[in-house]
Amino acid sequence: MQRSIVEYFYEPDGPTPQRCGYCKSENSSISNGMWAHHMTCQDYKDLIDRGWRRSGKYCYKPVMDRTCCPLYTIKCDAPAFQLSRSQKVVLKKLNRYLELGSTKLPESFALKLASPKPKMQIGEASAKVPRTVRPGTGKDPSKPPCRKAKEVRRERKMGKCIKSGQNCPEQSPPFSASVQDLKLDATDHKKSVEEFLPIPDKQLAHKFEVKLIQSSPPSPEFHTTFKESYAVYRKYQINVHKDKPSEVTEKQFTRFLVDSPLMRSKKSEGSIEYGSYHQHYYIDGKLFMVGVVDFLPNCLSSVYVYYDTDFSFLSPGVYSALYELAETRKLYKSDHTFRYYYMGYYVHSCPKMKYKGHYAPSFLACPETYRWVPIEKCRVKLDAAKYSRFEEDPKVKPFEVDSYIDQALVLYERQAMPYSIFRAIRGGEAEYKKIKEYARLAGKDVSCRMLLYME
Repeated sequence: MQRSIVEYFYEPDGPTPQRCGYCKSENSSISNGMWAHHMTCQDYKDLIDRGWRRSGKYCYKPVMDRTCCPLYTIKCDAPAFQLSRSQKVVLKKLNRYLELGSTKLPESFALKLASPKPKMQIGEASAKVPRTVRPGTGKDPSKPPCRKAKEVRRERKMGKCIKSGQNCPEQSPPFSASVQDLKLDATDHKKSVEEFLPIPDKQLAHKFEVKLIQSSPPSPEFHTTFKESYAVYRKYQINVHKDKPSEVTEKQFTRFLVDSPLMRSKKSEGSIEYGSYHQHYYIDGKLFMVGVVDFLPNCLSSVYVYYDTDFSFLSPGVYSALYELAETRKLYKSDHTFRYYYMGYYVHSCPKMKYKGHYAPSFLACPETYRWVPIEKCRVKLDAAKYSRFEEDPKVKPFEVDSYIDQALVLYERQAMPYSIFRAIRGGEAEYKKIKEYARLAGKDVSCRMLLYME
């Protein structure tokens, strides 16, 4: 049986404040952390549901009521995802670039849109010769009666349904149908994200390709593409995040985005293998973007994305999120438990990070009860205060740590044992405080499964 092994960094006086990467304040970001030597995908999935995230093998959880920018775990229900207008624009832009070699509209079409109708000059109307209007003869009995264009379109649609063998209403809705009925009818026919993705075999001006590559442990293909991927990362960090070139080394890249504690596993034969991957995006054989992702039980978790800044005009960050959503929806078709797309943290107090709430429907984890709440309800509370409990029922509370601390597992002198036995061997006040804080933050299920390394 696979067991996670972690080392918790306990500080008696509380976590040391660090510089915040969001508001750029000094000594204001506060979080607890632990080093994951090995971790099962199920344990990590349960940890991110409690507000944890990983950076390489280091796992951290913000102290939500004390840190300057509270970080709320956000997930999107992929099967129910609906594209927004701006997201459609991004997808169409890339498709236009692939098909035409440019993001601009064809010149003939653009000119047609831009050309104004000729304006009538003053006095022009009076200069025109008046037309002679012939009297009408009434309706022509040999021709069918005039019909509304809407009715003709509905009839044509019904004909297509019948030909394709699809079920369709016996008759079109009456003209007096309510506005709400018409809105629902329009919603039913919205295009899905998959319909906007490039068709692999279609003849295009640019060739588009996506490859999912195992990054931990590194596959042979990952080793082959490492230098190229690192070059894209280096360019992105320097140009976008303004990192110093001396800081963006291969070692830093490996520690941040290649190293992973996740142990690979499979739910069943033929299913996706859980673990860490790099998703490579190519245009004409050139790597222009990489999405770092974790495939976990029931979800796909986005870790990071970086891209060649020469392709910024294609909005690659948004495109990668939409592609990963489509990937989640695809896996949901074969496994209905695999339905969520985790986007990391939602930072309401940072305007640049609020975009994650635009992927609907999305949910935020309550920082006190860890129940999921629709983001629309959360925004109202976050507008009033940057830290908030989303769960409205005051009776709902997490398990008291004292009720399960004795069952928390400890790895001591190469022996796995519950804390109750460890306490009898080497129990002390300092060890008790450390294990109690760790068990409270990790939760009952995870702390009773993972092995906490104790010296």
